Amino acid sequence: MQTTSAPVRIPPVLGRPQIIFFCELEGPPLLELLATPGLLSFLAAGEYGVAVALHNLSHETAQAITTLNQHRIPVIAWLLLPAEEGFWFNLQNYPQAIERYRSVRQWAQAHQLQFQAIGLDIEPPLGEVIASRRRGIRDIARRIWLAHENVLYESARAAYIDLIAEIHHDGYEVHTYQLPLIVDDRRAATTTIQRALDIVDLPADVEVLLCFSSVPINQLGNDLGGALIDSYGPSADAIGVGCIVGSAVRASSAEDLPPLTWDALERDLQLAAHYTDTVYLFSLEGCVERGLLPRLQQIDWTATPRPDVSRRLLVKSLRVLLLVVMLAMRFSRPLLAWSGWIVAAFLLIRLRQQKRYDNRSSS
Repeated sequence: MQTTSAPVRIPPVLGRPQIIFFCELEGPPLLELLATPGLLSFLAAGEYGVAVALHNLSHETAQAITTLNQHRIPVIAWLLLPAEEGFWFNLQNYPQAIERYRSVRQWAQAHQLQFQAIGLDIEPPLGEVIASRRRGIRDIARRIWLAHENVLYESARAAYIDLIAEIHHDGYEVHTYQLPLIVDDRRAATTTIQRALDIVDLPADVEVLLCFSSVPINQLGNDLGGALIDSYGPSADAIGVGCIVGSAVRASSAEDLPPLTWDALERDLQLAAHYTDTVYLFSLEGCVERGLLPRLQQIDWTATPRPDVSRRLLVKSLRVLLLVVMLAMRFSRPLLAWSGWIVAAFLLIRLRQQKRYDNRSSS
């Protein structure tokens, strides 16, 4: 068992948010990562947190979390399903999400593990994500058009709200990791995006909007330039930035995203810090592999770089277009209903006029 030593605390830096690292490793690879010379002292001294992915509840993963607890490093239990069950939580697998939390809680109690919060990763089903990538924009449009037919939404949302109440009752905060599109759904006062993508808007203690700048688009240099952060930042409790993916990464939402350069990552961190005091960074193992951790201490947190104008305009235009589509869908049914009444009234008036004409003709 590793012994703990009192870390030398880094003095607070003006404007620096709390940084929580996503970590996808577990078991022996996680233990190996934490054995990196100086890593535990760095995390403890800087008061960084670690969101540990809990796919498989192994004894080695419990050992790793115990080590983090001993060094007083905040740990978030990042709940995920096994690979064969699709990793993330959504409308289709809420029974598994409930069972997953209860299994993690029993496992944590058995090993006396301490968690600052429980992290719920809300993303579309993995199989549907893969299918949408293959079929393209037509599949997304079809999903939006048929969103109102998703009958799972109400029961799934009620179940997740009950789950959050259970987690609170057990003494944990709840952090949710959401696609930023959830904000557009709220802005239009609809559930269209949620039903189309099988995701759900939840009342979390901290909602983390995943505003990764990494995009596999060569025309944009594989980098959105912080435009998502700039656009969605005002609506965020917390912001997720990245990606810096480790070589041992398993299949995940970030597996095929191109890695950001240090300059791009620094820009995103500074932008996120302008809007929130909690930033999630993907990922710990990637930053360790690339030797980026010391650079975090050198960031000027008072700087607020501006994203590229063209990328800001692109994101803004897409959000406006999405809002128009969603509002049109929101009011389409009432408009159709009213148009039906208008047509009926028009036909009734025409019928009465025809009767009057017939009466006059007969007289």
